[in-house]
Amino acid sequence: MQREGFNPEQIRNEAFAYADINQNQQTVLNIISEKEPITNEQIAKILGWYPHQVTPRVLELRQAGIVEYCGHTISNISRRKASLWRVKQDYQSKINYKN
Repeated sequence: MQREGFNPEQIRNEAFAYADINQNQQTVLNIISEKEPITNEQIAKILGWYPHQVTPRVLELRQAGIVEYCGHTISNISRRKASLWRVKQDYQSKINYKN
């Protein structure tokens, strides 16, 4: 018996809207959505990864149209200009299903 107004398939389908995103991309995406705006170095520090492990994942998310550039800052770690990332507004509500 199904409750009126409750459609588990719809929720499940929305939760898997990013089925083509691998586990590392999803991990990075979750950090960006929680801490935005954030740099690659900050993501790496939170995850305990190296920046060269994070940068390709952010690029893949950008190419998928999920993450976007939102400015820059000077890194406290490298003292160089660093890009800030955020989740595109269109995708923010979908991300909440994946947490």
